[in-house]
Amino acid sequence: MMTAQKNRGRRVVAAAALAMLTLGVTSCGAINEQATTYQYAASDGIVLNVGDLDVRNLMLVTKSATDEARVLGSLVNNTDKDESFELKLDTDSVTVKVPAKSVVEFEEDENKTLLSSTGVAPGAHVPATLTVGVNSASPSIPVIDGTLEEYREYVPGGFEPSDLAHLTPSPKPAGH
Repeated sequence: MMTAQKNRGRRVVAAAALAMLTLGVTSCGAINEQATTYQYAASDGIVLNVGDLDVRNLMLVTKSATDEARVLGSLVNNTDKDESFELKLDTDSVTVKVPAKSVVEFEEDENKTLLSSTGVAPGAHVPATLTVGVNSASPSIPVIDGTLEEYREYVPGGFEPSDLAHLTPSPKPAGH
């Protein structure tokens, strides 16, 4: 026969176990910040604001550290005045005019913008200074090549399939 004291003891133990289980399941959110609260560039380029310009998906496409590099991404000017955007690397710099209430998309032929070189190999990030008026930022910009098919048409000088030869695995020796 079960007494009231034993019954109460079991209820206390069950409540404590339930509390520990609840804490164990939910405590990650109490200690760690939720990943969904981070804003990030969901593509290969970087996203930031410099002064009144929104810089979206900015990246550089090239064959090598010493070849020409094409700027990709967009500059968004939501203001009522024209802006001037400067992208400066150790190797070269370019200035782009961004009219009021407009978007400059570097992928469009009329906005094609080239740098003499990046100084870093594709796959790395190059330090840069971005300037709009009196505002500036110093991000590192991703440098990519034609490995990803969607960027091949933008590789200065054209993409050659032989550029990917280094990615083909060597054949395994016989008997292995």
